[in-house]
Amino acid sequence: MPDNLHKEVKNFLDGKYSPKGQEMWNKWFDNPEEVSENIDMMKSSRSKLQKELRNIKKTNSVIPLHYKNWLAAASVVFLIGLSVFFYQSSAFVENKQLTVKLGEHAEIKLSDGTQIWLNAGSVLKYPTAFKGDTREVYLTGEAFFDVAKDKKHPFIIHTNKMDTKVLGTSFNVQAYPDQTTQEVSVMTGRVNVKSTVTEENVYVTPGQKVVFKSHDNKLQAFKDIPVNTISLWRKNIMVFEDTPLPEVIATINRNYNVAVEIKNKNLSTLKISAYFKELPADQVIGLVCNIINANYKLDSGVYTIQ
Repeated sequence: MPDNLHKEVKNFLDGKYSPKGQEMWNKWFDNPEEVSENIDMMKSSRSKLQKELRNIKKTNSVIPLHYKNWLAAASVVFLIGLSVFFYQSSAFVENKQLTVKLGEHAEIKLSDGTQIWLNAGSVLKYPTAFKGDTREVYLTGEAFFDVAKDKKHPFIIHTNKMDTKVLGTSFNVQAYPDQTTQEVSVMTGRVNVKSTVTEENVYVTPGQKVVFKSHDNKLQAFKDIPVNTISLWRKNIMVFEDTPLPEVIATINRNYNVAVEIKNKNLSTLKISAYFKELPADQVIGLVCNIINANYKLDSGVYTIQ
């Protein structure tokens, strides 16, 4: 409670003329349902009031307060205690985190029935049970979502650049922090993607994807995306479409849990379009080198492209 309001209430409790202090107490007394909307202020008020009451008991001083006002004060303190208790109890939700190691995939089913497949090097933060008007999770990395339908409780995936909101559909979200783009590809249903940087909104339907580009903070939509190519990583298939070489190397490192470095920095400006299906790491690295006309060597467990 602001100091000036606290002073007004204290004056009223001291029996001094204070219309504002009386108004505050009467408002709380007549409208207890507002207590939950002012919990932070109420908690402060309760603490100060209890301190004052203790001081009163120590000094044996008497406050000329009318019975109704004391009743109001006692009622408010009681209601504050109950409101805080139930608010904290209902608001407390245990959160969990699933971290997927490099070179591995993981699958999880949430409390609402939503199924999620996580790609290598990804992190998902989620509640053990959803409460409130929305179902919200936080993703770093890449995941495919098959969201259980619930029109009254939208499902929202937060990444560091985008919020993806759905009611019930299946789609892929890619949001690795070391990449210059993030994207959402839709397999079924309708998805709303909002940039958390510019507040720009885009609706995406099956066979479409939206890409957030960090260099200009823009969302760009693409059509005619073959649905059967979405989330091929779940089948251990890597697809690159005009992808910068550093991002290709980062993907190889994550998916195979290997260390690949680019020694010749001039190669970093190159882009690659390729399709690799269930090949061992050294073969994939060799094919990438063939595409960019380079060589690699393996030394102490590190692949160096030069």
